[in-house]
Amino acid sequence: MTQLSTSKIPVGFTEKTAQANGVTLNYAIGGAGPTVVLLHGYPQTWYMWRKVIPALAGQYTVVVPDLRGSGGSDAPATGYDKVTLAEDIHQLLVAIGRADQVNVVGHDVGTMVSWAYAAAHPDSVRRLTVIEGPRVDESVYQSPALTPAGPGLWNFGFFVLDNGLPERIVSGREDTWVAGFVDWLEVVKGGVDPDAIAEYAAQLRLSGHLAASYAYFRTFHRDVEDGMRTRETPLSMPVLAIGGEGALGQVVLDLAERYASDVTGAVFPCGHWVPEESPELLLKHLLPFLG
Repeated sequence: MTQLSTSKIPVGFTEKTAQANGVTLNYAIGGAGPTVVLLHGYPQTWYMWRKVIPALAGQYTVVVPDLRGSGGSDAPATGYDKVTLAEDIHQLLVAIGRADQVNVVGHDVGTMVSWAYAAAHPDSVRRLTVIEGPRVDESVYQSPALTPAGPGLWNFGFFVLDNGLPERIVSGREDTWVAGFVDWLEVVKGGVDPDAIAEYAAQLRLSGHLAASYAYFRTFHRDVEDGMRTRETPLSMPVLAIGGEGALGQVVLDLAERYASDVTGAVFPCGHWVPEESPELLLKHLLPFLG
């Protein structure tokens, strides 16, 4: 387990660990007021929220975990289905006394976990924000084009290969992989800066973390089955859905409307890495939504 250098942690935040659901989770926390929990995507860590959490901390207690298998959190061999990941986060919030009236915000894989959290604990979720990611259902296998010229979501097929090929290709080349993967989906170049790329690559080199990074996707079959058990009951809490026009775009809003009855949203002029490419615009939408 490793934690960030204190020089990289935003002022007013501290990094801590807690036991939750049988694993040790690393998280950053700062601010005061109602709870906002921010859930990161692949191949990132809580550090992806560094540009927005100082502003949020002016009004909220901001909890920013590393998911199981990422950053400073444990990376066991199992437990990467989104229901289990959501339960990790719920138990973490219970442990630190922050599980009531939670504002949940997710990006990418964190969006998938956020949907699962809201479905499992609807009474504890005040508002839900989903950014550049779907609720896992059959649509994840349809590989929609990301732009009019493509390409489709080829990476899903690559990640779910369970013959060890993805691990062999990326192992020892984590910096090259992360830099290239980020660049593919980045419109506002430099939004994900070199320090961030180095941080995300370094966490993939930790024991068990490369395998865990693919396990988030190799559980999709189970995630679809879990989602089918709750899909007939639309979520009633307000939902803010945000896409990047260079990535999933309107798809995020369209999918959100399948599962929630009160959805607002926007498509930003950026790529997939919304909190890093367009933090000011994200705050312009998120702060009023949170109220």
